[in-house]
Amino acid sequence: MEKVTIGIINYNGRAVLPKTLESIQKLNYSHVEVIVADNLSMDGSREWVQENYPEVQCLCLNANRGPAGGRNAILRAALSNYILFLDNDITLEPDTVTRLMHIIQTVPDVAVCHPEICDPNDPAVYHYNGGWIHYLGAYISRNNDLGERPPYEVFDVVSGAAMLVNRTIALEIGGFDEDYFFNWEDGDFVIRLTLAGYLCVNVPQAIAHHLGKARGTSKAFYMVRNRWYFLLKFYAWKTLILSLPALLVFEIAQALLLLVKGNWQDYWKANRAVIEQLPRILQKRRQFKALKLKSDRDWLGAGNLYIPASVINLKSIPSPLQYLGNSLLNLYWRLIRPMC
Repeated sequence: MEKVTIGIINYNGRAVLPKTLESIQKLNYSHVEVIVADNLSMDGSREWVQENYPEVQCLCLNANRGPAGGRNAILRAALSNYILFLDNDITLEPDTVTRLMHIIQTVPDVAVCHPEICDPNDPAVYHYNGGWIHYLGAYISRNNDLGERPPYEVFDVVSGAAMLVNRTIALEIGGFDEDYFFNWEDGDFVIRLTLAGYLCVNVPQAIAHHLGKARGTSKAFYMVRNRWYFLLKFYAWKTLILSLPALLVFEIAQALLLLVKGNWQDYWKANRAVIEQLPRILQKRRQFKALKLKSDRDWLGAGNLYIPASVINLKSIPSPLQYLGNSLLNLYWRLIRPMC
């Protein structure tokens, strides 16, 4: 039984951390160490962990470095080669780690194992459990299939809320990119593994529970900025040029939505931040180029764009209009894909 580090990312999680730590104590996989990376919490959660769980190593960061910063701190501190990263509101079934470790140790080239995240209060939570990247820089989630499931499912990206990673491989591709701070940082990490030739899998029989919180457009700045970080970091220049007409349509729609939502200033601040950080983004682009083994036509795709209900109520948009929009975007991708 190889040792596993369970690394919890915490920011003001006093209300949810107890259940997370309790579920870890009930695991049937006993050879674990627990690390909590605290992003300068203000609610006493760090002190509570230190007082009630002295066996847990608490990394007290001197600033809020976001999920990526917390995960990188755990990557450096862990004593094992397998790390199960958890958000502070995730609980595990007793056999979750056992099932994840079985897959990551027996299936060749697996670098990330993701448990099936469930939430009885949120029927859309299945979107977390694996998907692909749209050529417009958006998410295409798997179907909510209720039939028989295989032992593991291969995807290009999974949620960072719960993921078991091979530490050696994670360090090999540079860990998590802290420039994202919030949103897209997990997608960036996993897609680097995918493009470098490793497998990212979801394990349906390994169950984790999550109580999600609606985000709305309060993080609009990060949604807009980080999408462009991602596009400029990974897409070939030819792909970006060929996609330009569709990207322009997407940008106009996004700008109008945020204008209606009252987030117009966030939209412009995000785009200005991309321009200011462009030299740094291009440097990271050059650094990763040597690891990228897949052409864009082999990993990008088209399909129904996943848009959280907290951002826009798709029920308010007529189905024929949604179908027409997706069909036109899909047709355009079929035209340019062979050239990407």
